[in-house]
Amino acid sequence: MIDSQLIMLEGMPSTGKTTNSRFIQIQLERNSMKTEWIHEVAMPHPVLFFDEAGMTYDEYDKFIKTYPQTADILNGIAVFRKSTVGIHLPELQWNCGDKIDSKVYQALLEYDVWNFPIDVYKKFALEKWEYFTRKALENRDKVYIIDSAVFQFQIFTFLFKNRPYQELQSFIEQIGDIIRPLNPCLLYFYRENTEATIDYLVKDRGISYLEYIWNRDKDQPYYADKPPGAESFKQFLRDYADMANLLFASLKINKISFEISNGNWESLEDEMLSFLDIHRLPGPKAFPQNGVYKNEEAGFVINVDGLSMTDPTGKIRALFPKTANEFYVDWLPTILRFEENRIIISGSQICERWTAMGMIYKKMN
Repeated sequence: MIDSQLIMLEGMPSTGKTTNSRFIQIQLERNSMKTEWIHEVAMPHPVLFFDEAGMTYDEYDKFIKTYPQTADILNGIAVFRKSTVGIHLPELQWNCGDKIDSKVYQALLEYDVWNFPIDVYKKFALEKWEYFTRKALENRDKVYIIDSAVFQFQIFTFLFKNRPYQELQSFIEQIGDIIRPLNPCLLYFYRENTEATIDYLVKDRGISYLEYIWNRDKDQPYYADKPPGAESFKQFLRDYADMANLLFASLKINKISFEISNGNWESLEDEMLSFLDIHRLPGPKAFPQNGVYKNEEAGFVINVDGLSMTDPTGKIRALFPKTANEFYVDWLPTILRFEENRIIISGSQICERWTAMGMIYKKMN
């Protein structure tokens, strides 16, 4: 294995970041390495901001004084960094919803980092990267795999606000300086023809997906002078690709790019493994216990049929054996552990609540 504690995967949507993050994690673990895959929508995310309230220490102290009844709860889930505090709002909703009234929750939404001005966002983001790096250095035996965090999230954030490329590049360089002690490496996936990626995205997810993304973000400054609908998001993707290509060229880091137009993924996987200096190893021959499993408290149901599962949202996902009773879930950092007619969720959680670590699904008769 190359001397790196942080493997980063980047590229436009529909270039294989998620699929190959899972592939790399599986192969690292089969090569006896301890890993953690930080999915692009991991919850709570250690370096990005999804439904997170952010405050300075002074703002947090004032909030607690205004709502003293929340002190024990918020102190229990808040992350205290150098000069900022982060509160993961879904955790508050899911686990403390009956203890936090709507007035308090609405007050916390005023501090949603996603709505911060760029200059304020940068301060909070850099502190979050610093905190992550410090914690990672405390686990030197673990390799972290992270997708869509260094390029994708930052490009969306800066491009939405019509900020100049030079400002984005400077910010990415600051992140690079922070994570340098982890000896990071970067795998960048792209198609030479950006239009081919856009066409693939439409074919893979449907034009309705592009319409949905545009509608979600249409109030951002980027779209102010553009026509409504999917065509505007296509232009966003073209601008995204230009920025990502420039960032890859400028970033001073151990890096490799993969032109994926031919779709020969087995060959590309071999290139990845060669770059990471690990061997391709087969997994154990194992099958999970078929059946329907339910978490009674949340009402979530998982249906397992061979090396395939239907998750509580209705999506069919492949399963890959990790051990005799543990199975990786395709596209997710989730692991299903089968024990005595039940499934216990492990791995890492994403924004879908059914993936919460430790959640138990009991087999239905």
